Amino acid sequence: MPLRSLTVDLARGHARQLLPDEVERDYLGGRGAIAWLLWHQLEPDTPPLSADNLLIFAAGPLAGSAGFATGGFTVGTRSPLTGGIGYGWAPGHWGAALRRNNIDVLVIRGEAPDWCYLLIDGDTVRLRSARHLVGRDTVATAATLAAELGGNVRVLAVGPAGEAGVAYASIVAEGLYLVEPAGTGAVMADKKLKAIVVRDRALLPVADAARMQTVLQSIRQRGEQHPTANAIRAIGSAGLLPAAIKLGALTSRDARAPADGVAIARTFSEIARRGGRLERGCAECPLPCYIDLRTKSGETHPLPSLELIAGFAARVGITDPDAMLAIADRCLRLGIDPAAAAAAIAFMTEAQDEGLVRQRTLNWGDGAAVIAALDRISQRQEKRDILSLGVGEMQEAVWGSAAFAPQVKGLAMPALDPRALTEIGLAMATSPIGGDYRYAMAFEELVAEPPAWLPPPASGPRESEGKALRLIWHERFAAALDASGFCRRLGLMAYQITPGELIALIGAVTGRAITGADLVRIGERIVTLDRLFTRRYASNSQDTLPDRYLREPLSSGPTAGHTPPLEALLTEYYARHGWDARGDPTPARLAELGITL
Repeated sequence: MPLRSLTVDLARGHARQLLPDEVERDYLGGRGAIAWLLWHQLEPDTPPLSADNLLIFAAGPLAGSAGFATGGFTVGTRSPLTGGIGYGWAPGHWGAALRRNNIDVLVIRGEAPDWCYLLIDGDTVRLRSARHLVGRDTVATAATLAAELGGNVRVLAVGPAGEAGVAYASIVAEGLYLVEPAGTGAVMADKKLKAIVVRDRALLPVADAARMQTVLQSIRQRGEQHPTANAIRAIGSAGLLPAAIKLGALTSRDARAPADGVAIARTFSEIARRGGRLERGCAECPLPCYIDLRTKSGETHPLPSLELIAGFAARVGITDPDAMLAIADRCLRLGIDPAAAAAAIAFMTEAQDEGLVRQRTLNWGDGAAVIAALDRISQRQEKRDILSLGVGEMQEAVWGSAAFAPQVKGLAMPALDPRALTEIGLAMATSPIGGDYRYAMAFEELVAEPPAWLPPPASGPRESEGKALRLIWHERFAAALDASGFCRRLGLMAYQITPGELIALIGAVTGRAITGADLVRIGERIVTLDRLFTRRYASNSQDTLPDRYLREPLSSGPTAGHTPPLEALLTEYYARHGWDARGDPTPARLAELGITL
């Protein structure tokens, strides 16, 4: 069945159309449709922050059904941070609501003359003034629109950070879920689009409901006793924190020294014991991985995620529980990507240490200064704060900082150290969105028992054998999950769905029979288009890591003396992908995949 798209030009109107049959056949939907549209319909050399850039939201064919872990969405664009392809992901219910309005893909183009929000309600598509929402945080914006329009709406919004032009601003779904990694929020705000509201509707029918429930029950039963699933169920993505500490993957002072794992664990333990626990996971999901803490005064704060802890507690050195809770809350409400914010703050603090920046505004471990910085950059100023630029652009502005700036291709690196985790290091170096390993969700090095369905051989976190092949598997499976609409956290962070179960679920919901080879090809096409887009449009598409991680081994801790052998890893990675020695997909490989330049 052809994919249904709605294109909204914020200055001219909207139109519905069906995408060519080949998009559904070769890319399935979701992120696959986004990759195809950006490659085929974005005009060459379109500036990321321009009316002509496309901002595309999509949920895969599983979204909108009664199946759990299928309500999220992917959003893609030309990234203002890298110039290449940019993606963000969020769970929740907004993606399901979009498909229940008979929309597989929502394309936003143009720029509104004034702040507005988009309302989608069946056949009704309207732009309404958002002047009364300007300055409101993402939680308040979602609550206000729900009150105005009725409680059965799902709201995406940008916060004050996006309004102020922060390059790593995030979109927030339903006032609950940050869209990560960074970049898409800056594009949405640049278009003066404050929010997108979709009215939820009835569940979509499926081809074989009994078979769907059988597959979901298999996934549920696996997760009930699985140690990784139990850890994530208890404390969210921070369930991987003990392994990161044990392996020496947390480093401090912008990765110059091992972090104090005992202190970090103590800080998080104290945070987790505070207040009442409120799960805000997706409906019916057996792995509710988002958790709020309610204080005695009735306020709620997000339980810090793995990336937030690694970034602010380890990399920046903040061990005050109150400060960490406040930072988590600020990131959600202001609409700021935590990994990118922590990288920018750590970079600026080290630049001040080295005398590369004269004015001293930050110190290691100073939570109050970090909170003040987040608040400051989220307010419109006559002279733009350098912290609002993102670490890639900051590096260009601070002479002599390239060796230690935690970025690849312009996108911030989350704070798990690639000297401790070889596969994650390779993922950071090669990801087409920039230096964020969440493109591939290759968390296996932090999992006690990686799933048996990963390709052999397995090897230790600091070893190289098998890492290129297993990263490629993660890339393709992550792309297939995003194309289908199944949650990448449940599917990869927790490893709770097998490829065979995903194939069976797609068949049960859509009636489309696909094989294992089909699934692999769908994932490979998406990854290849992402690669082609970034190689064509990014100002720096080199696969590398900052010199700090390649040439400066730590002198103590579990990873002492070790740096990742990136050059050898890249050689194998390119060869296994069928790319040439420079990392470009070969004509023969493109022909096999049916991709034309």
